[in-house]
Amino acid sequence: MLLSYFRKIDAYSGIRIFALAFMALALTGIDASLQWERLLLATVLGAAWLFLSWTVMRDRWVVRGTLFRYLIFLLLAVYWSGELYLTDLLFLTLVLELNWHLIELYRRKPKTLYVLHSGTLTAITGLWSPDEVFSVIAPAVIFTWLVSGGIKFKTLLQWLLAFAVPITLLFGIGKVVWTLTPFTGSNMPISWWILPLLLAVFALFEWLQSYRKANQTNKSRAMVAGFWLVMGAAVAVFGSVAGGVLFFLGLSYHLTNGLRYLKNERLANLLVVGLTIFILSSYFNLIPW
Repeated sequence: MLLSYFRKIDAYSGIRIFALAFMALALTGIDASLQWERLLLATVLGAAWLFLSWTVMRDRWVVRGTLFRYLIFLLLAVYWSGELYLTDLLFLTLVLELNWHLIELYRRKPKTLYVLHSGTLTAITGLWSPDEVFSVIAPAVIFTWLVSGGIKFKTLLQWLLAFAVPITLLFGIGKVVWTLTPFTGSNMPISWWILPLLLAVFALFEWLQSYRKANQTNKSRAMVAGFWLVMGAAVAVFGSVAGGVLFFLGLSYHLTNGLRYLKNERLANLLVVGLTIFILSSYFNLIPW
């Protein structure tokens, strides 16, 4: 029954998504250790994400006519905020998804403006994550260009120019750190990774199963999300926050397809209910790690 509320788009879909996002944010506000400044920032970033994902980026969030990706992402956001800052997840999600949107716009109608916006946006991310923009964020964006953008050498030079000018300025005033090895190890207990990695196994299995049936657009999206999943996991276990965001975004995309293709609806509902119970129990420390 749960998934039936998110399987079809109707007049109330936006209200359901807003209510679900509000409940997820309220859960993070219950945590007494959360600073009010971060809660306010999370509210602003969450509102921006909801607006943009429901409008300009809708075709990657309303996957095959379902709202499953919203449901999965918000569950993962609650799980994330049990150990990490929700603001990091929301900000980097906006940056990465907006880049993906610009890249797909360029593929449909090549304009230099899309390339320049992408490079500048990626560079400005250094203000938020100064030690990961070179090692994780920029390589992920460049790979997305290579897979989805039909990038040419001229386009790559334009992107590098748009990236280099602001990043050089930020580096000059000490706002960005030049390093390719910023990771000193994850602060999360190893047991915290058990659930995401188990879900990743399911997601990778779905990726291999559905890739052959997809059209060209969905093939490129599957490749991008799969790369984000693998690359994100590889660097997140060593302490990269941006890598964790990549991992969770790729995971949400492929788990969405997995639910979409799961024929046994009762089993799908049981899996989602079980996942929800586990995440809530973990968030409120009912499960000792």
